[in-house]
Amino acid sequence: MRRGDEKLVVPKDCVVWCHHQPYAEAVLDDFAEVDLDRWNTRLAALRIPARVYATDADGRQIESGIGHVRRGDLEASSTTLDLGPEPALNRLYLCAAWLRSHSDRGGRRRFLDVRDPHDSHRPYDVIARALDACEREPALVQTGAFRTWSGWPVAPGVGHSLLSLYSWAVHGSVPDRPQLLDKFSAASMVRHGWMEDGSPSQFSVRTYSRYSNLIHQWAGQAGTRPEIVELWLNQDWHRRLDRSIRRDALSLW
Repeated sequence: MRRGDEKLVVPKDCVVWCHHQPYAEAVLDDFAEVDLDRWNTRLAALRIPARVYATDADGRQIESGIGHVRRGDLEASSTTLDLGPEPALNRLYLCAAWLRSHSDRGGRRRFLDVRDPHDSHRPYDVIARALDACEREPALVQTGAFRTWSGWPVAPGVGHSLLSLYSWAVHGSVPDRPQLLDKFSAASMVRHGWMEDGSPSQFSVRTYSRYSNLIHQWAGQAGTRPEIVELWLNQDWHRRLDRSIRRDALSLW
């Protein structure tokens, strides 16, 4: 954590809002509607050995049509979905589908192609190593000298937000669990005093670690879970955007 981060105090509005948010409903049940045909048809066409699964209105697992993906379904400990023989790659695409389809998140809109463009014979070795690095302990946000690798894992086509969400999904038991690096949440954090230049897509792992650690710090101050604080930051950005849009609309009259 950079000097000065520890002096930042959680906003009072955040504390009040967080105390009214049950974790299971606000975080784990936060869902996105996913067009499974669009994802799986493209995966099949590119011969990428992955499938995106979801649940229907009755909670049954499906792989076609429009399905629901809860954030809780992304977790490695979840038993809602059977991710089959390629759980790591399927989980990555499940995370990508949730991030891209969620109306309040800043996920990439283009299709995720994880193949190594430089090795047509073993195109999935690089992404496999990246996912293994994300799953390994120490976790991605733990940047001390004891870690045997540095920087973001090399992952073709995968942005920092998706890697952070995957790391969140596979590290449910880590005390300082990696938090979702959301561009809207980061913008709100800067508005509330965090000093950082550049967009999240340009964050180093150390900057991401500071971001995640400050969320944990504020959660401790507020007496809540870090995911709730991150959700408040995200929604705070959207509330300010909505107010700005309404203000601009009124100015046209």
